[in-house]
Amino acid sequence: METAFFYQVRGTMFRCKGDETNLIEVDEVFKDDNPIIAREKAFKFYQNYIDVFLESKGKVYVSHEETANVLQDFFNSYKKAHTKFGDELNDEIDVDYDKRLNIYMVMSDSRMITTYGGDQVYEDIHLIHSMNNQFTDYDFYIYKALRLELSLYEKHGYDYKNYKKDYVVSGVFEDHIIKPVLETPIDFTHILSNN
Repeated sequence: METAFFYQVRGTMFRCKGDETNLIEVDEVFKDDNPIIAREKAFKFYQNYIDVFLESKGKVYVSHEETANVLQDFFNSYKKAHTKFGDELNDEIDVDYDKRLNIYMVMSDSRMITTYGGDQVYEDIHLIHSMNNQFTDYDFYIYKALRLELSLYEKHGYDYKNYKKDYVVSGVFEDHIIKPVLETPIDFTHILSNN
């Protein structure tokens, strides 16, 4: 039986600091008749990479936030580039924007498309977890994708085990609103307290 979605772990990382030509490329798909099993396998696969990187630094996993700091050498060349308009330097460009390890929820009816860089990627994907050099830049986007993910589990009657996690969202002088997602290593409390 084909489910409405499956999972993909995809990324590009530096194998070691200072060697920008020695890259690790990851692209693995996880499918199962029960999507939560595919999700568990995707997160385990992702975590295995993270644990190997941490071990190379003599560290163990404590939290997503600490790991993002410790593993910067795998996602960041520490080089700067700027756009130039005439003789004037403009915006700084992240030259390592593509160095990350992501977990996507991919819609089963998604077709493959070719990017400008020539990569084959799924068209209808939703980023549900990421380790990259941007730290928290994508957290709100990821949170929204996780809200969609949970709604699809509920819509299709898929078992999500005990992964549902409630987040309380409230503004000043507002009632608390509970907005659940399926749990990931990212704690979204920091972004939801301002929205």
